[in-house]
Amino acid sequence: MTTGVDEATYVGGPADGHPIAFVHGAGLSWRMWLPQLRTLEDEYRLFAPDLPGHGRRADESFSFDVAVRVLDDLLGDEADEPALLVGQSLGGYVAVEYAARRPARVAGLVLSGASADYQGVLGVTTWVAGLLNWIRSAIGPLDRRFREGVKTDLEDGPLPPDIVGAVVDGGISLAGYGQGAMAMAGVDFPTKLRTFDDPVLLLNGAEDRLNPDAAETLAPTLSAAETDVIPDAGHTCSIERPDEYTAIVREFAAERVWAGAGEVTDGFGSEA
Repeated sequence: MTTGVDEATYVGGPADGHPIAFVHGAGLSWRMWLPQLRTLEDEYRLFAPDLPGHGRRADESFSFDVAVRVLDDLLGDEADEPALLVGQSLGGYVAVEYAARRPARVAGLVLSGASADYQGVLGVTTWVAGLLNWIRSAIGPLDRRFREGVKTDLEDGPLPPDIVGAVVDGGISLAGYGQGAMAMAGVDFPTKLRTFDDPVLLLNGAEDRLNPDAAETLAPTLSAAETDVIPDAGHTCSIERPDEYTAIVREFAAERVWAGAGEVTDGFGSEA
């Protein structure tokens, strides 16, 4: 097994393991996935980058073009076969964008808090909210209040103190949160997702106010999609119920993405 962390990117797990890439949500960094990374690193080859505008890439501006490039550089250099992409909120929409542009490099998708359609009225309100948060990030007291609020929420949740400390140290970015919302607004993600033919799991917290219902509407329009909900969890279900979330991802990877794990592939998408 080899593991490497360069502050902006995590790479770990056995070199011959099936690859899973975790794409974090707005405002945080790849360290939000530490519960999943620690649990799965003995079984899978794991990847987790900071998105532009976040974590150790906080000095960059977020855009989907740059986010896709970050993910493409990582998987192109490190993954020997198509990867399962697991994305939370903004990271889920980055995963959809990546799958639409690089389908041969994606074996499946787990999308959490990323079923809603940000076109129309929801897109307009999201763009305005994103702009306001981006402006707030330049005002010191408001930016500090945001970071302190996220830190308090993490401390009040189920994560152990060492992981909470790592997530906080990894960076909490109100600017990235605002930029991500503005970039999502108006994009037709459902149509992009319909071009993807491999397994998709729309996995949400039962108390997320938008995405469980959106997932039930979206799933029948996709070629190989299923839905699941985690009880007593909201939008950030991977943080609020980390053990349950990881177990569902593990089961989906084994039974839907790599059920025929005995097959040997040579590069992306061609059998040896």
